[in-house]
Amino acid sequence: MIDILQRYPNVADEPLAMAMLCQTLKTKGLAGDAYALGLAAVAAAPGNTDVRDLVRAALSAGVPHWHAPMLRDAPRNACYSQAIARLVTPGMRVLEIGTGAGLLSLLAARAGAQVITCEANPVIAAAAREIAQRNGLADRITVISKYSTELEIGQDMAEPADLLMSELFDDALFGDDIVQVMADARGRLIRPDAPILPPRAELRCALVALDHPAEWPLGMVEGFDMSPFNLLAAPSPAVLRVRSDGATRRSPPTSLLAMDFEAPTFGPTQETAVLISDGGVIHGVAQWLRVDFGADVMFENSPFDESRSHWGAPIHPLSEPIETVAGEAIEVTARLVSAQLLISARRA
Repeated sequence: MIDILQRYPNVADEPLAMAMLCQTLKTKGLAGDAYALGLAAVAAAPGNTDVRDLVRAALSAGVPHWHAPMLRDAPRNACYSQAIARLVTPGMRVLEIGTGAGLLSLLAARAGAQVITCEANPVIAAAAREIAQRNGLADRITVISKYSTELEIGQDMAEPADLLMSELFDDALFGDDIVQVMADARGRLIRPDAPILPPRAELRCALVALDHPAEWPLGMVEGFDMSPFNLLAAPSPAVLRVRSDGATRRSPPTSLLAMDFEAPTFGPTQETAVLISDGGVIHGVAQWLRVDFGADVMFENSPFDESRSHWGAPIHPLSEPIETVAGEAIEVTARLVSAQLLISARRA
């Protein structure tokens, strides 16, 4: 904090001016200075909401909203903590892809690892460095503000890592080009026999009936036929999410597109399964995650159980409802097309 105030002495005694300069620095791409000056401004005037709001407005722009809920996801955190404690040994070289606030790196460093972690967003990277410093682990964690595909052995990393960690999953598993990113890292940045954490993940799917099926797909709106817009809608629709209400499960769940990140070929890009309906109308397919951390440590965010995960469970709506009888077979197909997940269903 002293260093940043020495760099900008003209605002050192004026928290509001510091906050305004924080905004300017962020706009100019000086993310590290912006973050440090923002921290200094808030520390200098902890009760000043004008200062705090200016700093938060500047620094939070472009930061995905899911970071804080993810850090509060206790079941997810426990799975990573158990797996890291099992796999990491003192002196191990660990590579993490996607630093975020740096929780996984902190867990690995606490277990004795030397961690290289990459974060493309420079403001998030600056926050992760501050968090490592405050927790006394800055000497074991190096945060590099790059995409993992830009890392180079001999420049960013002295040698390939002994363990690869990541959490690139989104609600539909395949966000952030996870397959391409993992393939690149496995081919260039880790030892050939290095474990990957987590090693496996898959989709879970079930047929559902919706309480309010008219919300999607688009049809008549204010007397106008809006259905041609359906082709432009997000192909992996987090339009509706279920937790305790809003949808009724119409079949037992099944698994699709299981990914093994340690296998020569991660997994299929298209797969079809037959689900047996309990009977009644089907409006869509609910889809969620199951992540295998090894050694019987498993995470699943089924919306039909008592899940409290930050990951949602998108419903992929059918173009037309299907009226079924109990025991009727429905074919569900999941496809990965240009890193987008498409799920459809039809009578078998």
